[in-house]
Amino acid sequence: MGNPQNFSIDVPRRCQILLEQLWPLVSNKADGRLLPLNASFLLAISTPMVNLPIERIWKPQKGRAVGHLNDAVLDASLAKAVKADIGQSTVAKAPFYNAGAWRYHYLPKGAALPDLSKQGLPTDIQQALAADPALTAAGALATETFCNILRNGLAHGGVLYLDSRGQTTEGAPVTRFCFVSTKQKNQAVVGLHFLQITMKDYRAFLGKWVGWLHGATSKPIPKEA
Repeated sequence: MGNPQNFSIDVPRRCQILLEQLWPLVSNKADGRLLPLNASFLLAISTPMVNLPIERIWKPQKGRAVGHLNDAVLDASLAKAVKADIGQSTVAKAPFYNAGAWRYHYLPKGAALPDLSKQGLPTDIQQALAADPALTAAGALATETFCNILRNGLAHGGVLYLDSRGQTTEGAPVTRFCFVSTKQKNQAVVGLHFLQITMKDYRAFLGKWVGWLHGATSKPIPKEA
């Protein structure tokens, strides 16, 4: 497997291959572990899958990157699709969106923001994400906002592991992720975005994400050794 010709599509594709091949292995308990490593593996491998196209194709076209890593010039068809599909239209219409899988809640800053490292996901946020309006709220997000929340959560460590009830429970099996990102106005933090999904649905999303990239490219996809 040689040097990628286009990091923004080649690396996500390779990560998807690794995800499919290694998932059974990391999902098993081994070496005396009480729980498998599938949550950690899924989070780690998804970071370049999601962030590379955003950082190296979308941001340069939006004038939000320095330009020394601009994969948009490598494939005009792919660059056009990334720019067109990540914009102000609702994410429910995006080709990589899983309807009914994502849940969203916004928390205004108020007097202070919760300390998520110490407290985990606050009860009121957990209840809001569990309610039906959270499904509608997620689909109503602008695709650009949705991708920014996901990108920021992965890039800056804004991720919470949740149990089957959507709660932060130490030692409990992880079945969901919650991606957290700040909302800023005039360079000041004014609130927090919370975007939640089950691990199963997140795996499905990654497959659709890579499929979207593949479908947009105008160049043949090389076979991986």
